[in-house]
Amino acid sequence: MKKTLLATAVLLASSVSQAEWTSPDESLTIGGDAEINFDVVKNHKGAGETGPDQTNTQTQLNDDSRIKMMVMWSTTCSTGNFLMAKIEPLIRTDADVRVDDAYFMFGAEGAWEFQIGRYEAMNLFPLGKDVVLNYANGSDGLGKGIYYYMAKEGRGRADQAGQARIAAKADNWSAEISTIYGNTANVLMSTQEYIDESLSNDDDTFLKSTNNSFMIRPAINFMSETGGLSLSFGGEFEVNDDSVTLTATNETLNLSDRYGLAATATFMSDSMVWNTSVAYQHAKHYMKAYTVNTNITLGAFGIGASYANNDFFNKQTDKEKAKANSYAVYTAYTLPIFDFDEATVTFALSYSDTKNGFGIKDNNEETTAFRIRFNYYF
Repeated sequence: MKKTLLATAVLLASSVSQAEWTSPDESLTIGGDAEINFDVVKNHKGAGETGPDQTNTQTQLNDDSRIKMMVMWSTTCSTGNFLMAKIEPLIRTDADVRVDDAYFMFGAEGAWEFQIGRYEAMNLFPLGKDVVLNYANGSDGLGKGIYYYMAKEGRGRADQAGQARIAAKADNWSAEISTIYGNTANVLMSTQEYIDESLSNDDDTFLKSTNNSFMIRPAINFMSETGGLSLSFGGEFEVNDDSVTLTATNETLNLSDRYGLAATATFMSDSMVWNTSVAYQHAKHYMKAYTVNTNITLGAFGIGASYANNDFFNKQTDKEKAKANSYAVYTAYTLPIFDFDEATVTFALSYSDTKNGFGIKDNNEETTAFRIRFNYYF
């Protein structure tokens, strides 16, 4: 398949199967991969609303394995104009059936493209080799004890919401405007689904969308001539008022008045990728969130660290709650299975520590996670 703007502008946003099959005329590509995970998660809760003497430690064995298929059709004419469609059914080992990408796209190669459906837009906060990354009392979605904001609310794969995107490329620059519209409640919720919800401190927390949400996410990327340096910057904001609400700790808050910004610098060589990212979100009626991450992938080895700070607002008293802060470190190493290039096993470990979750003083938590992941690409 010929390279399109999507492949260059989205910058490591999606993985490519190593053993996929392409027809002789390059119009059809079929592939997929099996991902089998075995997790051990240990979670320790310290003092919280129940008092400083109440502690709880739980250890869980988890499995969020899945098999993904991929079918992609593309047609390019002599003028460089192209059509493309892609579908990625995903079957989980818990018998749940989902979809990763499902979109239609058209445009002019190397110039512009329009995309609609289910997809992921430009990655403004790459985490590198984050094979396992469990956040103590938090997540990468809003509504948890600590929010690791990464400018990904409007990035894509929005479940019940619709998505549309237009992108353009000129010389070393790529730019896009992506949108998400409809029911965006799931966009804000955590994607760390392999942790049992019983380990969370948010039994009374839920998000609700009135199905008229509309988010806009512009992003721009610069790639050096040698390909060794990439700079990305973008933001996202909600257009409609009263479209999404959060009920947490007996408060119902309007989340529609919020915006976020993010920037990333990436340095690349033959065997090394080094990402450093910063992100900031201001949700006027709920919180301010700051996140920073740096990670290095060196061949089969990866290591990274994140730090997050949340300033929660208490609208009942017009005073700030305690500042929540958290850090997470993670690492992973991948080995081939026998001599097969299409099969690998990865050993991964992460540790996270959070203080004052939900802005509640001394509501502390620690989480350690170990994962063994088997991948087979076909």
